[in-house]
Amino acid sequence: MKIGIDVDGVLRDFCQGLESVVKKHYPQYLPEDYKGINNWKLSDNFVAEKSDLQKIYWDEYSKEIMGESPAFEENVEQMKRLIQYSQEPEGTSDISFVCVTSQKPHARHHTLSWLGKYGLNFDTVYFRKGWQKWMVDVDYLVDDSPNNFENWVRGRGMQEGFILMDRPYNQHIKSNHRVYDIDSIMDIIF
Repeated sequence: MKIGIDVDGVLRDFCQGLESVVKKHYPQYLPEDYKGINNWKLSDNFVAEKSDLQKIYWDEYSKEIMGESPAFEENVEQMKRLIQYSQEPEGTSDISFVCVTSQKPHARHHTLSWLGKYGLNFDTVYFRKGWQKWMVDVDYLVDDSPNNFENWVRGRGMQEGFILMDRPYNQHIKSNHRVYDIDSIMDIIF
C-alpha cells in the first residue's frame, strides 16, 4: 500500500510563512480586520490580487516561504515515526509513504531542503501540479486542498482514498475522511 503525503498545509505551515512575509515586507496587503488565512482563495484574505501574492511566494520570497516556513510539529513528528517504522525490517513493510507536492520547478530544492531539515526521509518525492495529484499511483492521498479534493473525486470518480487534513479554509468540503493529525490516517487505512 502506498500513501501519499502533501507538504503545504499538512507538514509545513505555508500560511504562517506567507503571513510572516506579508507582515514584514507588504503590510499594506493586510486588511484592518485581518484574522489569519481562512479562505482557500488567498486574495480574499489580503488586500492584494492573486498575481501579487503569487509573485511573493513563487518568486521574491520563495526561499523564506518554501524553505523556512514552520512545521506543523505534531504532524512532522508523527510522520517521521511512521516513515521510520515503515522502512525498518520489522516494520510495516507493506506500507510505504511518499511525498506528493505541488511546487514550482525553481523552488523545489527549497522544499527538499525543508523536508531534510525536519528529517522527513521519504523514499520518493513526486512533484505534481495540484490538479494532477490524483494521477499519482497511491492508494491514499493526505492533502488539505479543496481543489485537490475536487480533482481527486472527478479524476478517480470517488472520494475513497482522499484523506482531508482539516484546515480553516476547507471546512466547506464534505469529506468522508477528515483528519486532524497524521496518526489519524492509520485509523482510516486499517
